Amino acid sequence: MSIASIVPLEDGWEKIKNEGIKVLEEYLDSGHIRAAVPQNKDPKKPKNVFSKANYAELYTIVYNMCTQRTPNNWSEQLYRRYGEAMSEYVQRQVLPALKEKSDTPLMKELLHRWSNHKIYVKWMDRFFTYLDRYYVKLQSVEPLHNRGYLIFQSLVFDVCKRDTRNALLRVINQERQGEHIDTDLVKGVIEMFIDLGLSSLNVYNTEFEESFLPDTSEYFIRQASGWLMEDSFPEYMRKAEAALNAEETRVTNYLHRSTQPKLKHVVIQALLSKPQPQLLEKETGVVYLLDNDKREDLARMHRMFSLVDNGLNPIATIFRQYVTDRGNKIVDERVEQQKQMSSKSEMLADPSFIQTLLDLHDRFKGIVQECFSQDSLFQKSLKEAFEVFINRDIGKYSFACLMSSFCDRILKKSGERLSDDQVEGLLLKMVELFSFLSDKDLFAEIYRNQLSKRLLYETSASEDAEKSMIAKLKMKCGAQFTSKLEGMINDLTLATDLQKEFKDHCDKLDEGRSALGGIDFGVTVLTTGFWPSYTVQDANLNPQMQKAIQVFHNFYNGRTQHRRLQWIHSLGQATISAKLNNRRHDLIVNSYQALILLLFQGNEMHNLAFIQGATGLDVAYTKKLLATLAISKYKILNKSGDPKTIEDDATFTPNDTFQCQHRKIKIPPPTQEETHNKERVEEDRSIAIEAAIVRIMKMRRQLSHQQLVTEVLTQLAFFKPNPKLIKQRIEHLIEREYLERDPNQASNYRYLA
Repeated sequence: MSIASIVPLEDGWEKIKNEGIKVLEEYLDSGHIRAAVPQNKDPKKPKNVFSKANYAELYTIVYNMCTQRTPNNWSEQLYRRYGEAMSEYVQRQVLPALKEKSDTPLMKELLHRWSNHKIYVKWMDRFFTYLDRYYVKLQSVEPLHNRGYLIFQSLVFDVCKRDTRNALLRVINQERQGEHIDTDLVKGVIEMFIDLGLSSLNVYNTEFEESFLPDTSEYFIRQASGWLMEDSFPEYMRKAEAALNAEETRVTNYLHRSTQPKLKHVVIQALLSKPQPQLLEKETGVVYLLDNDKREDLARMHRMFSLVDNGLNPIATIFRQYVTDRGNKIVDERVEQQKQMSSKSEMLADPSFIQTLLDLHDRFKGIVQECFSQDSLFQKSLKEAFEVFINRDIGKYSFACLMSSFCDRILKKSGERLSDDQVEGLLLKMVELFSFLSDKDLFAEIYRNQLSKRLLYETSASEDAEKSMIAKLKMKCGAQFTSKLEGMINDLTLATDLQKEFKDHCDKLDEGRSALGGIDFGVTVLTTGFWPSYTVQDANLNPQMQKAIQVFHNFYNGRTQHRRLQWIHSLGQATISAKLNNRRHDLIVNSYQALILLLFQGNEMHNLAFIQGATGLDVAYTKKLLATLAISKYKILNKSGDPKTIEDDATFTPNDTFQCQHRKIKIPPPTQEETHNKERVEEDRSIAIEAAIVRIMKMRRQLSHQQLVTEVLTQLAFFKPNPKLIKQRIEHLIEREYLERDPNQASNYRYLA
């Protein structure tokens, strides 16, 4: 390179200053651009302050000054003068323009000056690109772009940041109070805070956010205080939700997205978390909303307090107590009603009590679904509340008994006339209510007895409905719970097939129908383990019955050698043709009633002793049977003496004055014992407890008394035994040498293999 081509520092700088910096400053101050500079046709694009030729010339000067050999390499001097020129302009033009301005005018002027400064930095970066590319990297100094921003920060921003921040906070609070503000201005100023952070949010966080969040908190604490005094609970929640939504919109409109979770937390703390105790104590609080079924307000309350840490817990507690109180009130009313009810049928036949509980569950389940978004916390509260009053002692007829009787009423032909969909809906609700019951095993025993009557007396309205109910119970409690119920349904299907085979067998006999004693005869074979246990009364069957039974015995024994038939005549059914008062009737009775009626072939008179001897039944049961025939609704027989009781010396004759319009008359058998055997349930429970204890101890080998009791209670799904009963069963197992006490610690047990 020749000496003539070296660019002296001052000459080069003068050229840069006059051709570049001054032209740029003139544009920033007045907006004037030289006429020779071509502009973009698109007005949205930024204006060109320099032509390509101007820019190339200035770039070349800087390039030459930075590539000259030492001592004529002016990189360091240009880097320094870059900052000095910019600082000099800021102090000369920008600071005086901002002086004595405040609030909105300050923000407008500052934003204008910042926009200009960014243009200044952009063009200066272009002129000094070569300097930035090599000198900055080699010397590890601040890049020119960053240096330009730092000059503005130190000379302008640091001077007016406090006033600017206060102006921003005032404007934002004005917007919160409903005033219209210039959001573009606020957004521009906020972006300046962000830009000055140079790819980090340090300036934004330190100089704006750290003041904005406490200011927001104070603002909303003041708001909450006023709302608490003036507004109802629902109105407060509406205002709180609107405020929260407005703050989220504010973030979208002009704040940085990183502020959103912090701002949300501040607002939630001020409007919901801190005032929650006072809010829930308001007269128009949770109980008021539940009383008046304000579902929209309940949903809003759940939405809002779900934002607070553990904010739903106190509401769930109030909800649980509310449901418990409503349920206890219904149960208390029922207990009072039962005192007025005299008969068993009156107590069990009234469906209104269980229906009221179903409606109650329906209502609160709907609230949990609609208003509380199926929240598991509220589902648990609802379950716990129902478990409290569903397991209360309500007198002679327990919840298990009333629930089963309600199902019986739905599933019987003689019950309410309901469509299939209505039956299905009620059964579904019933199983939900049943799930809260502790004595599920007791329900199963009662339900099994009632199901057996529906199936054997053919009073079930729909086999599909029966199967549907069993499937629902199976889904809720498992296959073990419903195995006997399913066995009963299957038994009847098999019995029907067996009856067809028996009929075919009889048709092939040489004697034909006379082999059965001349009577139509059918047998239903049941499996002992599935059905309830029935008392068996030995009786002297008449010859036709004996002959028919013997034919079936021969048929059945030919099919299997390993099963023993036991005849339960109390469940049998017979149709007796009778002529009373010159009118024919078909009397549908059980087998024992039939034996008594068959003693009266003409106008015979028989006393109690004769009837009892002829039938072979015991006296007490014979009296019950005669009561159904002589002193009940259908008086087939006349009796001597007191028309209301069966005396030991009473005599009986056919009732020739009997009158009834119907040809077929169904005469109910004597009422049987309780619908379930309490002793059997207790015995099953003892076995289940012992099995659970042995299972646990076999696995754990050694446990303390308290741990064992806790684990047993956890394992027993169908009932909740008293801990005293568990202790009794433990003692029983110790006696039988399944367990032993630890000799060193009496409260510990060990398993004996």
